[in-house]
Amino acid sequence: MELFNDKTKILEYFQKHGILVTKEAMDIILERSMGDLIPSMISDEVIQSGYLTENDVLKLISTPKREKMDFEVYIPDIKSHSSVEDFRKMFVDRYERIRKMIIQSSEMRGTYKISTAKKTYGKVKIVGMVSEVSTTKNGHKKLLLEDLDDNINVFLLKNKGLNNELIIEDEVIGVIGSVSNSGRETVLFADEIIRPDIPYKMIDEQKKPPVYVASISDIHVGSKTFRENDFKKMIAWIKKSMDEAESLKYLILSGDVVDGIGVYPGQENDLDVLNPLEQYEKLAEYIDEVPEDVNVFIMPGNHDVVRLAEPQPIFSKKISSFFKSNTVMLPNPYNLRLEGKNVLVYHGMSLNDMIELVPGASYASVGSALEELLKRRHLAPRYGGKTPIIPSERDYHVIDEVPDIFITGHIHSYSQGNYRGVRYINASTWQSQTEYQKMMNFSPNPAIMTLFDLNSNTTIVKDFKSED
Repeated sequence: MELFNDKTKILEYFQKHGILVTKEAMDIILERSMGDLIPSMISDEVIQSGYLTENDVLKLISTPKREKMDFEVYIPDIKSHSSVEDFRKMFVDRYERIRKMIIQSSEMRGTYKISTAKKTYGKVKIVGMVSEVSTTKNGHKKLLLEDLDDNINVFLLKNKGLNNELIIEDEVIGVIGSVSNSGRETVLFADEIIRPDIPYKMIDEQKKPPVYVASISDIHVGSKTFRENDFKKMIAWIKKSMDEAESLKYLILSGDVVDGIGVYPGQENDLDVLNPLEQYEKLAEYIDEVPEDVNVFIMPGNHDVVRLAEPQPIFSKKISSFFKSNTVMLPNPYNLRLEGKNVLVYHGMSLNDMIELVPGASYASVGSALEELLKRRHLAPRYGGKTPIIPSERDYHVIDEVPDIFITGHIHSYSQGNYRGVRYINASTWQSQTEYQKMMNFSPNPAIMTLFDLNSNTTIVKDFKSED
């Protein structure tokens, strides 16, 4: 409605109700595209005062939305419009939060700012964001490292073996090395690279009955290659509540739950169901068969009907209304707290970039790429690659809290592993090989469900593949 997008019309709307709007309140409404919330801003308190203030508006977006069950879900305020200033704020937020992780390590006590380090002789410790990576003609690796005030060239010498270190642009690292002022500029020769990394953790083996969280991804309902029979077989297994299914309490669908439309040229020729809303209705028919005592979480991916740029918001009310009350919609990425454990769920678009960057990583074997994300405490360390990101004041891809379980999808392969006590998985797809995958000579590994016990380190793989 024009009323909710135009400043003059918004003011006229409030004036009809005898309410004046402060400039600060109007700025927030326009900046955050809060037009749909305008009617709910006219509370009894606002009517009584006659003013709509900044605090009145912020009340609507600052209260966490939490499900009153035995798990925690907080839906953050994910912006739909951004500015150049938001880019700066996002990178500053990334730098500051990861820097705190790095300087907490014993090796990085006594860290200098870059500007101070450049005036110091001998060994120093600095933290910075990598803005450039190159290789010198002599085979040394050269980095341009910057903090909030200054920058410095850092050399990783090949005779120290550091030139083979995987350095990704835009990641935040610590460097221990020696300052040299002998040339035309002050440089730093690195002795050691320090990352935020995941601390080693012991999996808490509790003497309790198992509580399983199941992971599946990339369902692609609506596609001609959707493995419907396998998916129905999996749902039927859950419904029987036998074997491990008896202790199944949570089911996570980590993105690309339908095939969508218009994702790539000619996609309509690959679809059984052309209307995306009908695809979600079909998915809901399957998911509604899941017993109500199993909590289902659904996250969007790049095929779903939300914006492509990450972080992706939750599905619309129209889509979520297709599902029963035991289904909860999540944004992408999201840190889900279940039974006191942290389950980090990310659809995984950045894996396209990481597979190209990480030696040995491939679409068939993505475990090393997942471990590199955990080392850097960031889900998309390289900006400007194949991962579209919409900037905001907070970088939602920073891994603040060490996960107990790390779940991704997107690339239609299947990998699982354990990195320093963090169980991780690239979840299987429920779609057979597509024409594009044939052209790329890639064969997916479909119809696999992974069960993680929240009370132990047990991981169970259930294969529902039928013969093609």
